[in-house]
Amino acid sequence: MADEYFRRQMFPLRLSPTMRHQANELAHREGISLNQFISLAIAEKISRMEQQTWTRDQANSKFEGPGRLRVFVNRHA
Repeated sequence: MADEYFRRQMFPLRLSPTMRHQANELAHREGISLNQFISLAIAEKISRMEQQTWTRDQANSKFEGPGRLRVFVNRHA
């Protein structure tokens, strides 16, 4: 039942009139609803941020073992 609650939960979103108009126009061009457009935009942002975190974690990892490259990032440069 908890999963169903989260799937149907509503979230009021305040957008400036200009941003809402632009989002509506883009959603209309794509043939999707404003709600779907905003959901996709959030999903894309989450995906980008997770990819950046993964990439940063990979660069900061100490790779060990034969044939592995050790990568060090100089954060003070």
